[in-house]
Amino acid sequence: MTQKKLQKNSILDDYDLDGDDTITNEELQQAKEIKETETKLRKNLAQLRMARYTLIGMGVFTVACFIIPIDRLEAMSDISNLFYISGAGIVGTYMGTTAYMAKNGVK
Repeated sequence: MTQKKLQKNSILDDYDLDGDDTITNEELQQAKEIKETETKLRKNLAQLRMARYTLIGMGVFTVACFIIPIDRLEAMSDISNLFYISGAGIVGTYMGTTAYMAKNGVK
């Protein structure tokens, strides 16, 4: 059986992991696993950034509460409660899912 060769600068060059201009089933499987891993890493990084920026925002808001006059703070009291609850939910969900995945060996 003859194997198919790739053209130069082919779209499929990324799947030829050993550089022999032939794509095997193993290389396709490895390329699929690499793409899945990259997707999971991007998702995890986005979740980490979201949790970090939420914590930073909560800290900045807390510091701003000491600077803002009392009458304005009273007007913002309902909004601030919602802000802290939603921020804590975001951070708690991130930490909980990370711990769950680490405990169960999910990557």
